[in-house]
Amino acid sequence: MPEDWRGELARRLPRARFDEPLAKYTTFKIGGPADAFVEVEDAAQAQTAVRTAAEAGRPIFVLGWGSNLLVRDRGVRGLVVKLGGEFERVDFPGGEVVRAGAAARVPQLVVACAERGLSGLEPIVGVPGTVGGALAMNAGTRDGEIGPLTREIEALDLSEGDVRVLRGADLKFAYREGPLRGRLALRATLLLKPGSKGDIMAAVAAYQQKRLRTQPIHTFNVGSTFKNPPGAFAARLIEQAGLKGACVGGARVCAIHANFIENFAGAKASDVLALVDLIQERVRAAFGVGLELEMRVVGE
Repeated sequence: MPEDWRGELARRLPRARFDEPLAKYTTFKIGGPADAFVEVEDAAQAQTAVRTAAEAGRPIFVLGWGSNLLVRDRGVRGLVVKLGGEFERVDFPGGEVVRAGAAARVPQLVVACAERGLSGLEPIVGVPGTVGGALAMNAGTRDGEIGPLTREIEALDLSEGDVRVLRGADLKFAYREGPLRGRLALRATLLLKPGSKGDIMAAVAAYQQKRLRTQPIHTFNVGSTFKNPPGAFAARLIEQAGLKGACVGGARVCAIHANFIENFAGAKASDVLALVDLIQERVRAAFGVGLELEMRVVGE
């Protein structure tokens, strides 16, 4: 591997870009540049990207829809990989089985399943992310998560670039935690249940309407900022601490749902993190509860 690993990456994958601003790829619209950025369209390109970075000893970060993610102001070192192309496909091979590419968006997947009379994914229709991101964090609501519906995951090892199929005991999901540490999901096989198309579509619509009423879907945010602590709701604790509407720089606690932080005025990552610290301090002082981040923070 030549010392100029970015040159080698460009030779192997001509679509690679360098010092690419990441703010435009996140729902927060915040974040500094990536040393190297490449969108791959098939498994061969994904392997090439991962192996090039691994051979050079460079870290690899996988970017999905950019939700649930705060990129720090100085950006991300190493290689950022984003899936596209064939990984956006959703296939229905028969019965109640669904094969979804990791770059497929969750809301579109849920609607496609509902239209075929397949039930189980309705509670996550409002999750603003990709299938890969949903698998990485076992995305869901109090009514259901993606983990129990997952039968296998085709994944790429980020240290060696080998593809492996995870199934059975390898599929260990927990609250906001999936089985992908050190791996890049490529595709997933889900097993759903047959049902009435009309009933399923009605349930999807109801979940969508609830999200419209209770969450700020038209602002720049990452979804829930904190995990719900055992036996409590983070939003309720933040609201009871008197923090709805609290601001640091361009970052603000949402007035609709207190577990959302909004970028309302060109916020920097440092603004968001300062507001996170304020929330954690106030909630701990008022209730003795430590709030743990649900959003992922990456970069420098």
